[in-house]
Amino acid sequence: MADKDDKNKNQDEKIEKNEKAKPAAAKIGILTWLIMVAVVVILAGSGFILGRLFAGSSSPKTTESVKETTQTEETAKADSSENNGATWYYNDLESIVVNPDEPGATRFVRVGLILEINSELSEAKAKELINSRKPPLINWINLYFKGLTLDQMRNDRDMKRIQAQILDGFNEILFPGSKPQIKRVLIREFNIQ
Repeated sequence: MADKDDKNKNQDEKIEKNEKAKPAAAKIGILTWLIMVAVVVILAGSGFILGRLFAGSSSPKTTESVKETTQTEETAKADSSENNGATWYYNDLESIVVNPDEPGATRFVRVGLILEINSELSEAKAKELINSRKPPLINWINLYFKGLTLDQMRNDRDMKRIQAQILDGFNEILFPGSKPQIKRVLIREFNIQ
């Protein structure tokens, strides 16, 4: 009988240990799940934040293009402060219709531009120069917009970048190797359909 009591006692101790181990195992299991959920939430949140930080532009910018844009903006500011209203506007460029770089889409962009020209260049001379160089200007603007996607033309920052690049391209075509005479490119019309 004593052996039977010892066996029962040992079994009771084992049962007691098992009952104590069950809540500890449940706590460990719940703790593991909570840690996994916390890690997933932290990673998802950091991915969202990083996505927002780096979502400024859909096209990667090189340091050269950033420097060029900054220099163009600084030049435009300096030119506007030097002449204080000493400009005139060329508004005789026809609107240009271009299909942007959107595969499978039948969308088009209609762009009308006004050129703000420095008063150092007389209106008659500038009109003659622009009219004689109109085919290369239209070709350049067509190729430029044909290379852009609709996402690259959506917001204010993109439009300012486009204006700066058109300004540089037009000055290069009209005044190669000399002082640029076009101060700003203004958008008269910009429609995406």
